[in-house]
Amino acid sequence: MKNERFTAQWTLVDSDQVVLDALSNATQLTSGAYALMPGIYEVHINASYWSSYFDLSDKTVVVTTTVNVTGVFLVAGIEGPDSFNASADETIQLSAYNLTYDPSLPRTDKSGMVQEWRCKRYDETWPADPPTVAYRPHNGANGGCFDVVGPGILGWAAGSWDLTFDTSSLEPLVFYDVQFAVTKNAGSVTDSVSIFIQWPVAPVLEIRSVTCY
Repeated sequence: MKNERFTAQWTLVDSDQVVLDALSNATQLTSGAYALMPGIYEVHINASYWSSYFDLSDKTVVVTTTVNVTGVFLVAGIEGPDSFNASADETIQLSAYNLTYDPSLPRTDKSGMVQEWRCKRYDETWPADPPTVAYRPHNGANGGCFDVVGPGILGWAAGSWDLTFDTSSLEPLVFYDVQFAVTKNAGSVTDSVSIFIQWPVAPVLEIRSVTCY
């Protein structure tokens, strides 16, 4: 049969039957990593013959397969205990590098990750859009940790895997929640630690009597 042609049409649709991708005359349809959000998708393959001499409409075959795209969730973690006590004049060091990773990649591959450290008092609520706070001693005006704006993002630690600060900037006898957040593509996860600042130890004072002749 002269001028006969074989065609194969690939169509990728979501659960609402919205066409997301279409490809003609290919042996495979490839979707890149993170190209699709988690959900149920359908792949339709329409194979048909066309001839200038014969009606081959009844030779068309449509095959449909369902694909369940599951999310690869990030894992975030801060090394050390979930809660601990700290003296009023102690340097705190927190690290999230070793315990934060993408399960689909080697743990040392941190590409595409955006890190953020936050802090608030235990009885405060995270705002929908936390402000960025400066690193300066807390004055108690509006709560929070290091500033006067309440719970917020620690701007000086942006993009860092480690957080270091001096507890002398915090108030004693208060529980603080320090949160680490990491975002990659459309996924975001957090981990938190609770820190209780103990009352400063009173200085030791001794008076000695010295007799001078």
